[in-house]
Amino acid sequence: MTKQELATLRDEIQALDAELLETVARRLEVAREIGLVKEKDGRQVRDLAREKIVIAEYVRNATSLGIDEDIASRLAGTLVEGSVRVQKGNKRRNLQGKTALIVSGAGRMGGWISRFLSNRGAEVLIWDPRGKLEGYKSVKSLNQSANKADIVVVASPPGTCQEELQTVLDSRPKGLVFDLCSIKSHISGTLRQGAKRGLLVTSVHPMFGPRVPTPMNQNVVICDCGCQRANIQASGLFSKAGARVSIVGLERHDELMTYVLGLSHMCALIFAGTVARSGNDMSAFGDVQGPTFGKMSRMARELSNESKRVYHDIQALNPHTRQMIAGMEMVTRDLRKASLDADPARFGKIMESDKKYFEVK
Repeated sequence: MTKQELATLRDEIQALDAELLETVARRLEVAREIGLVKEKDGRQVRDLAREKIVIAEYVRNATSLGIDEDIASRLAGTLVEGSVRVQKGNKRRNLQGKTALIVSGAGRMGGWISRFLSNRGAEVLIWDPRGKLEGYKSVKSLNQSANKADIVVVASPPGTCQEELQTVLDSRPKGLVFDLCSIKSHISGTLRQGAKRGLLVTSVHPMFGPRVPTPMNQNVVICDCGCQRANIQASGLFSKAGARVSIVGLERHDELMTYVLGLSHMCALIFAGTVARSGNDMSAFGDVQGPTFGKMSRMARELSNESKRVYHDIQALNPHTRQMIAGMEMVTRDLRKASLDADPARFGKIMESDKKYFEVK
């Protein structure tokens, strides 16, 4: 083996070690969140029966992967002890004594923000004519509850958000108010009017879905609609939980989301639709796919399981979608010509141009 070959393998080990550490960090943060749930429910931190199950699962899975059982058992034990330590450590119940009303709290993001705020000490109430959220008290009057709450979160779907946000603001709420919409253009006027009336209102976009257990190291965007005090308070809710918070204007937000969300969703749908029209079952690709195809398949599969209405509204309610689609069509035409050209120069120019764009500056 040459020095270069050895160096290449060591680089691979280094990359895998970095991935392992990132996974351990995420695991510990989820464990911390579990600790908050236990504290809220008055449970003991240590659950010896559960710990035995976790270690046994590690050993069983290790056997199927050809990993020594002793390595698996020791690794599981170390991770369990680490989880116990973080759960016994500093608590993050900074909302103790606060009341939070979640509008449309029975939905998926409504459920996420309910758990997030409740774990940090807030008494969470749910208003949602479409259903209830297990473990939380439901209220009947949106006006009265919104007026009294310290925090009001409008977690309504994009199609109903404007009406329900307006109802909240008309109640003259005394506390912080923000929505969680992925697109802001259709509610921007309502938000700005609320801020002009002196209400503590802003707009929030967590750049993750309800499956993410904690905002630790996740991006959260605060959209400024004219109330600096509300921006600061909303930023604090998430930054104290380890989120990376940025503040942008409402119009700038939707311009960016055209590509961050709209384009990425569109590309996944194009990939899925093109593969589906290939005449092959997905099973035919299983034994021959490479890493890129695998990543694209997972992305397309995950997107297909999301809310069809919400993902439609992300496209339809954004005023910049038409411009994004026109750009996609232009790029597709250029790629078609370059791909069918016997001379590789045109294709090479496209790749070189893309490379320069994505180079870190």
